Amino acid sequence: MELQIRPMSYEERKYTYAQSSQLKSQTGSIGHLRGDFGSGEQFYTSWFEHDSKLKTPEFSSELDEVVNELRSKGGLLNSRRSMVDYAKNYPESRFKGAYTTEYGFRVDTENHSYLFRCNPTQGDYNFYCFCYQREWLDDHIDRARRDCQTRSQKKNMCFNPLRWKMGICIC
Repeated sequence: MELQIRPMSYEERKYTYAQSSQLKSQTGSIGHLRGDFGSGEQFYTSWFEHDSKLKTPEFSSELDEVVNELRSKGGLLNSRRSMVDYAKNYPESRFKGAYTTEYGFRVDTENHSYLFRCNPTQGDYNFYCFCYQREWLDDHIDRARRDCQTRSQKKNMCFNPLRWKMGICIC
């Protein structure tokens, strides 16, 4: 499988954090994978399911393929050092997280989107991969962008994912 990976957009970042049940259902959120590299070279993960109906055998197989491809030599998930080196090649992936610099990447397949929030700090979870039905996620982002642009024109506000509550812009 050859992956198309790119830095996440500003709007996509908000979809790499815990969401309300309403937002999960609107975006086709399947679940998320949380992982860390232990002392640097290990690979530990935990799966958190959001919607069991969307976690099909096809999705599960595809997720395995995506993760295994990113674990290849020089890949984003090969090791903590590899993650740092990979992120350095994409300065636009960098953003201020809750307490440290994080990096965001998006992988799209025909039916799914995988949003990776990466934190290469030792002693922390090093990545979160939020998995979505691609069309549902893209539709939600497009609607949110249009709604915020309309509010923005009326109130001189901009799109700001921190101003969202339960899937609704509070501009």
